[in-house]
Amino acid sequence: MTQTIQPGSIYKVQSGDTLSGIAQRAYGDGSEASWRRIYNANTQVIGKDPNLLRPGQVLYIPLLHPTRTLCTVTVDLLNIRAEPTSQSTLVDSYPRGTVLNFVEIVGGEDVQDNPRWGHSEQGHYFWLGGTDHPLG
Repeated sequence: MTQTIQPGSIYKVQSGDTLSGIAQRAYGDGSEASWRRIYNANTQVIGKDPNLLRPGQVLYIPLLHPTRTLCTVTVDLLNIRAEPTSQSTLVDSYPRGTVLNFVEIVGGEDVQDNPRWGHSEQGHYFWLGGTDHPLG
């Protein structure tokens, strides 16, 4: 029996996994719309080809209906980026104490052993390690 994957959790890729199969186990639907949701949340981990999953990769399985979550900046200055990487376009910066929102967690650049980034309602990204919700 194939084990169900809980949306909103982390999943470690096993040999033989496909995004369609993971989506089927997480959402009960392996359609392109479903597996693309997983791919889009993990492009920094998977790379440019969604068909090339490697055993051991750690993927975030997004919620189907994300809710807005608030967090507070805990570092002196948190950069807001166009993509979940410190090398992408800088959109803005917020000082310690600023309250931000995010609707999902995505895998991105691993900063200080934390690859989790918040994806805001505005379409921006920020490293969750710089907030009071480092794990989402």
